[in-house]
Formats: sequence, structure tokens, C-alpha cells
Amino acid sequence: MNRKVTLLLIAAVTAILPAVAVADVMITGNVVINGTQNAPVFVIQPGPNYVAANAVGSIIWNPQVESVIQQTDGQIVPMASFDLEGIANQTTALANVLDLNVTINAGVTGTLYVNFTGDFPAGALVWITNTTMTVNDVMSQTGGQDINSALFVYSAPFPGGTTTYYISFYLPPSTAYEGASGNITGTFIAS
Repeated sequence: MNRKVTLLLIAAVTAILPAVAVADVMITGNVVINGTQNAPVFVIQPGPNYVAANAVGSIIWNPQVESVIQQTDGQIVPMASFDLEGIANQTTALANVLDLNVTINAGVTGTLYVNFTGDFPAGALVWITNTTMTVNDVMSQTGGQDINSALFVYSAPFPGGTTTYYISFYLPPSTAYEGASGNITGTFIAS
């Protein structure tokens, strides 16, 4: 009987020993993640000369209403859209009709890329400037970029608060404005 008890004790110790010999440590805790709505880094909106340009039908601003914005398929929903109305036998110069407002904390260094793509008639130009332009500036076409492939790059420490840039357009005479479309994309990369 001693032998059976000894074997039983050896078997029990052998079965329990690995569980005792291998010490696992388990400590649990959690970190709470809170979602908040952040303000946009940049916003395009009607500029100082928008009202006059809209009154003659040269530009129509269509802002998105936040309550109806829905993101689908991982695509970024546009902030707004606008119609540029060219004329078949007249030149249209639109100075400072839109604002690009960039809000970045003071001293943040980075690069803002603003890219225009589209299929507007040849000769249509766009400017983004940090000072207002005159209609004569736009008509001179100096420094304008092709609206179908323009890229504006702003790199520097930003001053903080909101910095306003002005968007202007030159639309040459053409019958090809109907159905033309384009897109403005912006990317800010902090460094």
C-alpha cells in the first residue's frame, strides 16, 4: 500500500509541478480612447469678390451641409463644389472669388499642397496668392497656372491662427465650359 501511495504522490507531484514551475504573470488594464471632432486644417469658401462674381453668374458656390455628409467606400467627401461659368465670346477674370483659409497652430512646420485637376478649356488659369489680386493682375495672366494641372506648395512654419490665401481664375472665351469639371485637393504634411 505504501508503494501505491508513493506512486500516487509522485504522479500528483509530476502533474502539478509543471504548472507550479512555469510562472505566468498576468496584469490587465485599459486605456480609454475618446473620439472628438477636429476642426479642418484648411477650408475653401467664398472670398471678398464672390458676391459680385456670383451676381453676374460667373461662379456659383455649393457648400456641403455637415448633417448630410456621408463618407462611403473610404472616400473623402468634398467640402463643397462650385461652378465656373465661362462665356463663348468673352474673357472672364475672377479676382479673389474664393478664400483658402489654413488654420494651423503657431510654429508648426510643414507643407501644404493644393492641387487642381480638371478638363476645362485650354488657357483657363488659376492663382492662389497670399495677397489680393486686381482684375488687371488676372487679365495679365502673369503667374497663373493651368487650372487642369496646377500645384501650389506652401512650406514654412505657420504663424498660428488662420492664414488666408486668395483664389482667382482667368477663363478665356470658349464654348467648351458646359460639362467641364475639376477637383481641388489639399494635403498638409507636418514635419
